Amino acid sequence: MKSESEIYAKVIVDAPGLSELDYVVPPDMLVAIGDRVLVGLRTRTVVGIVVALNAASDYTGTRLRRIRTVLKDTAPLPADWLALTRFAARYYVRSWGETAIPTLPVFFRRSPGVRHECQLEKIRELTNCKTEAVERPVLNAKQRSVVDRVVKAKGFAPFLLFGVTGSGKTEVYLHIIEETLARDPDAQVLLLVPEINLTPQLEARVKERFPEEKVVSLNSEFSDTVRARSWLAVHEGRARIMVGTRMSIYASFKKLALVIVDEEHDGSFKAGDGSRYSARDLAVWRASHGKFPVVLGSATPSLESWVQAQTGRYQLLEMSERAVSRAQLPEVRLTDVPRRGSGVTLTSVTNDAIEKTLGAGRQVLVFLNRRGYSPVLSCPSCGWVSKCRRCSTFAVFHKGTRKLVCHHCGWQTDVPTACPQCGNIDILPKGTGTERLEEELQRSFPDKRILRIDRDSVSRKKEAEVAFQKVYRGEIDILVGTQIIAKGHDFKNVGLVVILNADTQLLSPDPRAKERLFATLMQVAGRAGRHGDRGTVLIQTRFPSEPLFGALEEQNYVLFTTHLMQERKENWSVPFVYQALLTAQAQTLSEALYFLETTAKTAESLAPNDVRVYDPVPMSLMRLMDMERAQLLIEADNRSSLNKFLWQWQATFKAPSNISWTIEVDPASV
Repeated sequence: MKSESEIYAKVIVDAPGLSELDYVVPPDMLVAIGDRVLVGLRTRTVVGIVVALNAASDYTGTRLRRIRTVLKDTAPLPADWLALTRFAARYYVRSWGETAIPTLPVFFRRSPGVRHECQLEKIRELTNCKTEAVERPVLNAKQRSVVDRVVKAKGFAPFLLFGVTGSGKTEVYLHIIEETLARDPDAQVLLLVPEINLTPQLEARVKERFPEEKVVSLNSEFSDTVRARSWLAVHEGRARIMVGTRMSIYASFKKLALVIVDEEHDGSFKAGDGSRYSARDLAVWRASHGKFPVVLGSATPSLESWVQAQTGRYQLLEMSERAVSRAQLPEVRLTDVPRRGSGVTLTSVTNDAIEKTLGAGRQVLVFLNRRGYSPVLSCPSCGWVSKCRRCSTFAVFHKGTRKLVCHHCGWQTDVPTACPQCGNIDILPKGTGTERLEEELQRSFPDKRILRIDRDSVSRKKEAEVAFQKVYRGEIDILVGTQIIAKGHDFKNVGLVVILNADTQLLSPDPRAKERLFATLMQVAGRAGRHGDRGTVLIQTRFPSEPLFGALEEQNYVLFTTHLMQERKENWSVPFVYQALLTAQAQTLSEALYFLETTAKTAESLAPNDVRVYDPVPMSLMRLMDMERAQLLIEADNRSSLNKFLWQWQATFKAPSNISWTIEVDPASV
């Protein structure tokens, strides 16, 4: 028989499809909303989060279990964090528990062991290495105007900071942070960056500017202990500044007062697994809910953010000149690609430009967004090409390790001594990667110091930081690299940037391909001439009349975006429609397509007039890790209509055990 004073807790757990579960609160147990608790789930004991307390339950009798333990090692998770995770779950069509629980550090989502208290004590240790305060640069008039606009804003204020490369956006961020912290002694700030390799250098710069503050960082490369330490420091209010990658948007702050998203256009802010969330979009929602400013910064804003600024939903802040008074935007020139069959990657025009730049005592950056020695090995006799055994893609030749490697699943094998099909020993590399480019440069410039930076050359912890320091100190003449060298680096002596293989992305069927290409090229071009004499950017291309290159020559983002928005409107594409993608994978493509065809029929019967259901098709990378994949695109004219439809639709799915499926809202690629 139920006690009159019995209390029931609604608890969320990490389990697909389960909403809040009711548990009985034992009479002698003190439970608060936001507490982490241990509860029984089927045959397991799991960590859950209390999201509500009620005097009654819809369930009675033996169906209800009791909460086993309340974990009081931290303060309860705050209401704003619960609201954030609940919104994300609703928007990305996931259960609340499977959205919220995985965002906690591993230490706080497992049952405490016998050494828990000892480990917690170590996690609470937080020391900043003492640094001497650096000189606070004086802002120019445009920078000062931007800072004033942000710090004087009241309540929720979304800003899009559109500043050319080298305009001093980072310094603006630091001034905004400084004035935000000075105004409120309890205020905290989150600075989001797109790439892990940018976190250490930006964290170091923040620590130098704020030697009296506790500054922490958070990214997926950190150990579980370091992640728990950073998370707990902001949760308890002991750290006032967090610098982190997309996972940081889910950190629990005691009093968050400002979020800054650097390079807001970057695709790294979109998660590729789990709930497939956008950290940038959640940053805007979090600021809206918390009624504080959010700053999205970029030299090439995403089209979604640009449209928001053009319609007045975001306040547009512009910085059109470089911060260093003598620095000018680089000159951009186009040149032809080498003749087919020439065996070289760089033309004589490019080599002459490199020679001239090095002769002037300046550094050269050569950008090729393709690692490895060559994309494929090929047999000229029978046409055999190196392929991944688990994916429908090529296996890339890595000469340094003598391996064929799949860059999608990680599968690798030794390079064969002869063609596996016909036995020909003269199998040849086709195409050029950064390894081969480095080799060519060493032949052309044997007396110069050449450094390659890509995921292969700096795979170990802190290797990237050490490598970039060599460039900053002037110990390198020619830097070769992939996209890792394009973002956020303030190279003071780069006089020439050479861009190779840009044409490949121009031909991509992905509607976002040109937008991403333009952003990447503008970023890497921005590494030239940041201090002192004007720099040069040389782009090898077969398509000099392409409008994208015309806008790039003028370094005119607005011109490029105007053309792109018109093209997107005519094609009825994002951001003028809203999309979701249902993907399915199975042992065979026919199984995946059959599931999607079945769900498509249901979708057509449920969809309102403003929701469109497309035919299922194989994914561009059809096979990944021995699983065949297909996709089904949904488009809508209205965001709320799409969300309502997705929840109704996914409730009808009856997937057999051999099918796994995922719904991605606002897909990064279609």
